[in-house]
Amino acid sequence: MKKSVFSLILIVLISQILFGQEYNVYKPKIDTAFVSSYLGYEKKIAVILPDDWQGNNQKKYPLIIIFDKQNQRSHNQLIHTIDYLTAAEQMPRSIIISIESDNSKRIDEAKSFKSSLSGKAHLNEKYLFNEIIKLAETKFKASQFRVLIGHSWYGHFTTTMFTKNINNVTAVIALDPFFNQKNVSLIDSISALDKLTMPHTKYYRYAIGKDYPDDYKAIEQVQNDITNTKININGTYFPNAFHNAIPGLGIGKALYDIFEYWSIQQYTFFNASNKQADLFTELKNNMTNHYGHNLHFSIGVLNGKGWGFYNDKDYQKAIDVWNELISQYPSFSEAYLYIIDAQKQLNLDTSNTIIKFKDSLQRSLFYSYEEKKELLTELN
Repeated sequence: MKKSVFSLILIVLISQILFGQEYNVYKPKIDTAFVSSYLGYEKKIAVILPDDWQGNNQKKYPLIIIFDKQNQRSHNQLIHTIDYLTAAEQMPRSIIISIESDNSKRIDEAKSFKSSLSGKAHLNEKYLFNEIIKLAETKFKASQFRVLIGHSWYGHFTTTMFTKNINNVTAVIALDPFFNQKNVSLIDSISALDKLTMPHTKYYRYAIGKDYPDDYKAIEQVQNDITNTKININGTYFPNAFHNAIPGLGIGKALYDIFEYWSIQQYTFFNASNKQADLFTELKNNMTNHYGHNLHFSIGVLNGKGWGFYNDKDYQKAIDVWNELISQYPSFSEAYLYIIDAQKQLNLDTSNTIIKFKDSLQRSLFYSYEEKKELLTELN
């Protein structure tokens, strides 16, 4: 994407922040649009950033891309489920980009050229990887941990991306997808993945309702036949649920499944005894080996573990954990106050930590003006 396009997008992003939507751990969504050089027309998108995100931090975040933003009811349900699970510490803070499709264009965007001369899936693929993902990585510090979520025809498209670009995505959630087009069978394409050699686990999650019982049987058979332990396929069948109900029904379990391993690693650390304090590095390595990317533990788990050490009077280990918390969440300035407290318990010099706290708090966008005043009062 050209630099001029990025500059235009940033101007629009800054000027169009919407304050009407409240989330637990995400900032209000940012709506913008730009003309895709591949599709040849304007596409509207929304960007939702975690509450600790800010431009002067180098931290990278998982990327979640949701299609069919124009379907507000299902789209809002997906976003709020992500927010809920993140707040409940069942998945890490992520960057969310939602992509809108004109209803007169969306089917062609998802269709293969092999199936129809009007099919633009090959162009949509370039739009996704060369424009949307590039934007997310360049301007919003998205990592290469990528989750694609699509419903119906976009369940078909995201499934295609899983089979064609499995090295470039971590997980796909297909909600009541179409598996077949003329000259295209995604069931066969998914089956062929069994032969691949993969260094890390890839997740394919599906949810299917009452309209496609044969598709459910077909994908379930593929799931049972695959022996490749790095291809993790699973799904849910709702035999009496209508097509448009599937996104809300299927999204929670699908996200939970993808991030369950992450949850296990962080709670293993949280529940570890004092003698297992060095377990943190091992668990981070486990995550990298499993997903191919490190995912930061939640603020709650790291902070709670720090206070666990503090309450056991193991002040140096508490300091170590809170320093790790700050390295993963640079905007979480109050962790410096906890470190100062623990340093006082050890009769250590706190002057350098106080300087770091004030500098961090001044730059942090995580807190309101009033909250910053309260933290400064607490320091005094």
